[in-house]
Amino acid sequence: MQNFKRVSEGLNVTPVVEAIEAHPELWDEITIRQDYEGSAHKDTACIFLRGPKSFTPDDYFFDLGSYDYPAVDLLADSLVPLLQPLLRDVLKVEELGRVLIVRLEPNGHIESHVDEGEYADHFTRFHLALTGDDGSTLTCGSETVHFAPGELWWFDHKVEHYADNKSEKPRIHIIIDAVTSMYPRLKGARTDN
Repeated sequence: MQNFKRVSEGLNVTPVVEAIEAHPELWDEITIRQDYEGSAHKDTACIFLRGPKSFTPDDYFFDLGSYDYPAVDLLADSLVPLLQPLLRDVLKVEELGRVLIVRLEPNGHIESHVDEGEYADHFTRFHLALTGDDGSTLTCGSETVHFAPGELWWFDHKVEHYADNKSEKPRIHIIIDAVTSMYPRLKGARTDN
């Protein structure tokens, strides 16, 4: 596979899942990612842990800064023990970008798209699967992968990609954007060879 790489597996994600379930109100705090006109993410909900300083197109696509949002403090007791060793020891993160928890609804679909802008060119993208049955997949170019709960994956978000959740349960991932020498920055949209 050239568009995906499993980085880690067997991670205990249960405490994070339980913390999210205890705070369902977090899904409704920031809805712009799924609500803006033309969004590829209409069948999702998200919790921003780190994000842009504002949701203007300029800040969203071009501002390289990322800022902690209140949800990160609320979920810190479960997130820090899981993410800190991954970021420090596994990914060897040099610069942390946005971090968000994304729920793809049952029988939901994320439209085909390529992540664009200076921000997307600067950061590499990782997905940490919290939940997801076999019917939840991510397709990048001509490759399709199911991320099992407890797996951390890199994928090339500069290649056209889409996601499906052909199951009756939500698929929840933590998306982590980072600069790390372990994984290259992939600039500009590419086609799958």
